[in-house]
Amino acid sequence: MAQDVEELAVRNGAGPVVRDAKESALQEGRGAAVRGVRGLAARNGGAPAVRDARGSAVHDGRAAGAAALAVVAVVALALNLRPALAGFSPLAGEAGAELGLGAGALSLVTTLPLLCFGVFALLAPALGRRFGTERTLAASMLLLAAGILLRGAAGTVALICGTVLVGVAIAIGNVLLPGMVKRRFSGRTGVMTGVYAAAIGGGAMFAAALAKPLDGLTHGWRTSLAVWALPALAAAVPLALLGRSATGSGVTSGAPADGSTADRGGAIGWRTAGTLAAYFGLQSIVFYVVLAWLPRVLTEAGTAPAEAGLPLSLVQLVGLPVGLAVPVLARTSRSQAWYAVACGAASALGFTGLLVAPGAAPYAWAFLLGLGIAAFPLALAMVTARAGGPAQADRLSSVVQSCGYLMSAAGPLAAGLLRDVTGTWTASLAVMVVVAALMALLGWLAARL
Repeated sequence: MAQDVEELAVRNGAGPVVRDAKESALQEGRGAAVRGVRGLAARNGGAPAVRDARGSAVHDGRAAGAAALAVVAVVALALNLRPALAGFSPLAGEAGAELGLGAGALSLVTTLPLLCFGVFALLAPALGRRFGTERTLAASMLLLAAGILLRGAAGTVALICGTVLVGVAIAIGNVLLPGMVKRRFSGRTGVMTGVYAAAIGGGAMFAAALAKPLDGLTHGWRTSLAVWALPALAAAVPLALLGRSATGSGVTSGAPADGSTADRGGAIGWRTAGTLAAYFGLQSIVFYVVLAWLPRVLTEAGTAPAEAGLPLSLVQLVGLPVGLAVPVLARTSRSQAWYAVACGAASALGFTGLLVAPGAAPYAWAFLLGLGIAAFPLALAMVTARAGGPAQADRLSSVVQSCGYLMSAAGPLAAGLLRDVTGTWTASLAVMVVVAALMALLGWLAARL
């Protein structure tokens, strides 16, 4: 019947109307679909493929820029963690003569930063959580510059007060740097630990090598020390920019880069933390005794004062490539134990050479001691490897460095006092041979935990 009606409509001339209605409906449907797609694309900011490509390019560019800035900030910070200490050692005799300080009193100037390292290492993680890691580190560089400038002012009191500020600033950098590396370079912690450990050694090397030349150019040990405030101020800039970018992007600078906040793994046991702290303390004793007294030992053995700082620079120069390689090799090898034993043995041989014939081959002894100071980046790598995340790295680094530096503070002071009591460096160097042997033993135990 419907067919008859349609045929009747066609015979009566109504066919075109029906066809026009059908075509109109189809066109309206197509138009609505097109308008819907265009509207959705407009609301979402353009064509999806174009938008994704542009967003991906922008994201990749920002990520690359942030990574480059993080590398610059880490290296700049690390370069400033030792010059204020290493630059004083070659000038200690001149400063002591002007201020009327003996070896024991001068050793206090070296010991004070270590005491600050131990005390303020416990406070650094809380400061990082409160203000953000990078901004706290930027403030520490400003504090370091202030301490360096104050230390060069007139008088013993200014020297001591400036040294305390220097110690507080470096303590913050020492503790927060491993956690920053753990968070921003989670897949390359071994490489970056080696990089910043090498930068720490490089800063110490340049400071020791340039101390005497700067003293001659500036006609005074105070100005020679004050020069190192400039790189500290420069290091604050990338750290502040990094902290600002983390805050502006809505990411807390104390949080992991992947956005997670929980540490992986369980809590670190006291046995592990205690062994790491003891190893860290022994290697710190070795390093800071060398840093404080090697030029003085060589001077009293007959080396010209102008040349006494060069073996100390060699110690740092040798430590640069070794310190860069050891954390990477130790991370990829089955055990870190043999690296720890090798560092301790090299230090023991270097101190033995200084004990038996200090003036015969000072650069050979310095070379061995340079191999031994690779124990420092190895100890840092052990801490980072055993932490399950950035927050745990901060906590473990805080405990290990606090206990280790408090332990090591006795080293330079005891060595200086023994020198004053006995009149020679024989007893001090003999004790250091034993300390280096114990360092090898503790390193073996710490690596096997």
